[in-house]
Amino acid sequence: MFPVIPTVQSDWQSCYPGVTLDLQRANPSRDGAGVTEALPISAFLEMSDGNILDKQGIPTDKNAYVYRRSDKGGRWYLYFYDKESGKRHRFALKSQTNDIPEPTSAGAEKAWMLGVEKFIELKGKSERGESVRGLRFEDMVEKFLAKERKKISTTPHTGISEARFRLLNTQLRWVSEFVGDTRKEVHKIRRNTFLNYEVWRKERAIQYGKDTPQNTTINQEISTLRRAFNEVAVAEGFINRDSIPELPSIKLPKDKKHRRDDLTENEWLELEKCCRLYWIKGKTRILNDEYEMKQNSQGKWETKTNVQIKSERGRIQLIHREMLYLAMRISMDSGIRPGSLRKMKWKDITENTTIPVAERKTWVLIDVPAENTKTGRSYRCSAPIAKHLERLRKISTYTKPNDFIFLNQTRGTQMSERLWKDGISEALVEARLADWSEDDSNNCRKIDVHSGKNITWYSFRHTHITLRLNAGTPVPVIAANCDTSMKYIEEHYFHYRAAEQTEILGKGRKSLGKAEEHLDWIEELPNANKVKVTTVATKRRHSTAKQVNK
Repeated sequence: MFPVIPTVQSDWQSCYPGVTLDLQRANPSRDGAGVTEALPISAFLEMSDGNILDKQGIPTDKNAYVYRRSDKGGRWYLYFYDKESGKRHRFALKSQTNDIPEPTSAGAEKAWMLGVEKFIELKGKSERGESVRGLRFEDMVEKFLAKERKKISTTPHTGISEARFRLLNTQLRWVSEFVGDTRKEVHKIRRNTFLNYEVWRKERAIQYGKDTPQNTTINQEISTLRRAFNEVAVAEGFINRDSIPELPSIKLPKDKKHRRDDLTENEWLELEKCCRLYWIKGKTRILNDEYEMKQNSQGKWETKTNVQIKSERGRIQLIHREMLYLAMRISMDSGIRPGSLRKMKWKDITENTTIPVAERKTWVLIDVPAENTKTGRSYRCSAPIAKHLERLRKISTYTKPNDFIFLNQTRGTQMSERLWKDGISEALVEARLADWSEDDSNNCRKIDVHSGKNITWYSFRHTHITLRLNAGTPVPVIAANCDTSMKYIEEHYFHYRAAEQTEILGKGRKSLGKAEEHLDWIEELPNANKVKVTTVATKRRHSTAKQVNK
């Protein structure tokens, strides 16, 4: 059986334009035939060597050829030697529709064409410094996750947490579902493949009965995918950086960036009051048939006990509730991160000797070591939490300098994640800021917050920053005291209002020129963006003007 081979240069170039031919140098015939003459079969076929049958050389490269393997049922293969890496490769030939050429004369012609096509692809990848072997999308994801799994560590700032790894796994699972055929090699993924990911992601979430993902969630998934391409496909030479598909991020306006779910002032006051009066005492207010709180004849809320106060377990439960309540107060008054709050020890509290003695009973300093921070750097926080700490020392059994402040009073270990999560859920429900979800259970407490916000322990930090900004505390002071950046505060919390900053802007300016008359002429200017600001001084000026007119 003899393969069908292009006999003249024009036939070859019509099939593969731009490919340089040098058959004489690449695979010279035994009778000196030139590139424009028909080549004898002896120029391409040699005697079988083991499993190699019907060997057919590739023009321009003496180290590449198409052949059949006798041990593989006569299937056609391409042998390719990568000079750049010094590695030999063998590829089973098949079309894009997975058609395998048959071991016949017609199959030989088809195998020859597929072999040349594959050779051109491999030659280009080799010259660009890419890996000749392809990388399937699913393998890229597995390699990336395997690399991230090795980073899991319980030591702060030395790797990633298990929760972070689960998030990465979930993000890539969504992306893999979008790709569909995860066996596709990454260099064959079209550049516009992921341009429609945002629309698909939101529609698929609705189909699954899930909440529509935030734009920031979609951006994080795209960011993880971008990391997988760069850290695996590019780093290991399967593609170059320019071959990465377009991975668009959703651009968010400054005022539309992911807002931190905080509590309003009224929500916080209601939560604090209900915790103090009911929750930490093991009481809950009774609801009537219309889901409204019932009042007795004296106008007081009717309550019932939901904790067995007389038992030892009930006593410990009430102590834990009060400790969590005080943790809310400390978080609200300091802005400390939940992770740092849980790891806080008694030795981290120091006296502020730079303030008057009377104020030292209110304000203390919290030294947060680097291993307990998100940023990996230590900082000192000033907060009016002396009263809360004093109460914690009275109800806690563990008050040695090296003891954690928030410890399980039964085991002497740090409070579990479940205690923290269930505690805030119970407090929100008691304050009537949330209801228990339909799928709530004792094993997994779930609530539906009335405002639709995702209230967590981080919300107290966000509320602290928001309230301090509203009170006029300078942004640099808040940033330093909360271990964050001014840019982060400006993007997520702070909205500059020039009309409210006049007093601050005037500090340090001893002599400022004044207009001789009132600026009533400003009101006559046609300015669509004009915002009328009424202050106490403005009202006083108008009152004086009316008296003068009288």
